[in-house]
Amino acid sequence: MLDSKEVRKSFPHLAEGVYLNTASAGLSWIGQGPAAAQFYADKFNGIGGSSEWMARADATRAALGRLCGVVPGSIQFFGSTTEALNLIALAMPLAQGDCVVVAEDEFPSVVQPWITLHRNGVRLNRVQIRNESERTQALAAAVDSHTRVLAVSHIHWRTGTRVDLSALVAVCRKHDCRLIVDGVQAAGAVPVDASEVDAYCASVFKWLLSGFGLAFMVLSERISNELTPALRGYSNPPPSRSLRYGHLNYPGIYALQGTLQYLESVGWQNIYEQVDRLALHAIAALRYRGFDVVTPEEGHGGIVSIRHCATADVVKSLAEQSIFVEDGTPFLRASPHFYNTEEEVDRFVNAMAKVG
Repeated sequence: MLDSKEVRKSFPHLAEGVYLNTASAGLSWIGQGPAAAQFYADKFNGIGGSSEWMARADATRAALGRLCGVVPGSIQFFGSTTEALNLIALAMPLAQGDCVVVAEDEFPSVVQPWITLHRNGVRLNRVQIRNESERTQALAAAVDSHTRVLAVSHIHWRTGTRVDLSALVAVCRKHDCRLIVDGVQAAGAVPVDASEVDAYCASVFKWLLSGFGLAFMVLSERISNELTPALRGYSNPPPSRSLRYGHLNYPGIYALQGTLQYLESVGWQNIYEQVDRLALHAIAALRYRGFDVVTPEEGHGGIVSIRHCATADVVKSLAEQSIFVEDGTPFLRASPHFYNTEEEVDRFVNAMAKVG
């Protein structure tokens, strides 16, 4: 059972207002700064500390493996989700006539890497999503014998809809298609099983509450054996198929390891249950007040999105009341994490009702 009062002691910023914007950037906990600083203490003797840096990286991979249900050896570190997705796209063995399926309203970083391949004759099928409750089915229906890649966000950045990865895995296997997943809005907010997808990529500054400039990538053995890196360096000379070509962000890894240890001490199940509870509470309360909530109750994460005709004005009005949400025109996006409470969600909903 989550002890909210104890949890909130680790996040001093919560005393300054209602922070419901983790989907933009999560709050840092009080131990994160010292965790990152430890890297520089371990670097006092220069390269002599490298064995400790590498050990920290291995421990962090192990923690991420537990989080995502994969073996640590399948995990690599990169600078961002965007970098990871681009490296995969450039390394894929795609030929003229091959098709990549994405949602029409996908996050730009999920779409852009494949657009650059258009000059090689790779086709992009952008699927219109007419109903959030049918997002998974619409994407699955677009996959056929010509589809080589299905690229998708585990949780949609604007609507908060969570796709059914198991259903997408099944259709991709049927058509020998590779499933590439952006998990930045999912990892740390909902249970993640990345063991069946071909690639799962996520930055750590949102629901994993860590810093910028660090992301992790999980690759299946099947796709790992198919890739030919477009960028090479000292770390992946030919014939290596590894996508990592340079040094790691060790300070970021130190901070992430410390944060993962903290989150494990809170308990992942406690975290997931609190996120789910707060999201459902917000969806129900907002709908009761008459707001157009686009996030489905079945298949949601931590993001709750409301369609509104004046999002910028509403977000500004809420900020003046120390309630912090995101303007994602035409949606207003609230994203409570485990450190938030139902009382904070109610304060947000009541404030929304007043501004209309």
